[in-house]
Amino acid sequence: MRYYRSARRGGGAVFFAVLAVFLCFALLFTGIFYWSGSAHETISVSKTYYFLVRDCEDTTASAVAGQIYFSGGAGYIQEAGGKSAVVLSCYFTENDAQFVRSSMAEKGVEVAVRKLSAKDFSLSGSACAERSRLLSNAETAETCAKILFDTANGLERTAVSQDEARAAVRGVYKALKGLREGNAGGLYDRWNAALYQTERRARETAEGILFAKDLRYLQVQLCDFIVNFSDYFT
Repeated sequence: MRYYRSARRGGGAVFFAVLAVFLCFALLFTGIFYWSGSAHETISVSKTYYFLVRDCEDTTASAVAGQIYFSGGAGYIQEAGGKSAVVLSCYFTENDAQFVRSSMAEKGVEVAVRKLSAKDFSLSGSACAERSRLLSNAETAETCAKILFDTANGLERTAVSQDEARAAVRGVYKALKGLREGNAGGLYDRWNAALYQTERRARETAEGILFAKDLRYLQVQLCDFIVNFSDYFT
């Protein structure tokens, strides 16, 4: 009987020890899931671009885009603030954009400078771990846009040959393809689809004779994607 009572006391101690361990793990996992669900990260891309545009109605956008493209502009249709416009070109500084606008105004061509900036947005839960990769995506896209901008200017000045321009466009194609293929998970679905648009057009453009306006279109498209970066992840 004495042994039986001792065994019961020992069994009770083991039971409470196991219960304590179980409760500790339960609290630990509850804390992890709570943290995952309540974690937040603010993504600040901090990019601003200056688009040289001609305002138009939705119904005339395609016709205006065609006219601008055949006259040497990008001919990219852009929606911003509920208004349609056709982009001729895009600049990384306001001074450059205003200089070109003034030069065109002197020739009787009226265009406007549309300043657009990427908006901050928030991620929550496990998506917070993607912060660095998201910022890297925006930086790589901008680098590709700057390469296209410089190459287009070089073509216009005949400072860049067709072979050099083709190499630049193919480099952009490969960079965007590599970026897209490295973006894993559903978070990137819409952004990857946008990247693929430029990637595919860059590949097709590199197969023929290159014109500055074609490279400007690619550059404008990338810059437009970047200023709308938040829309792809929220």
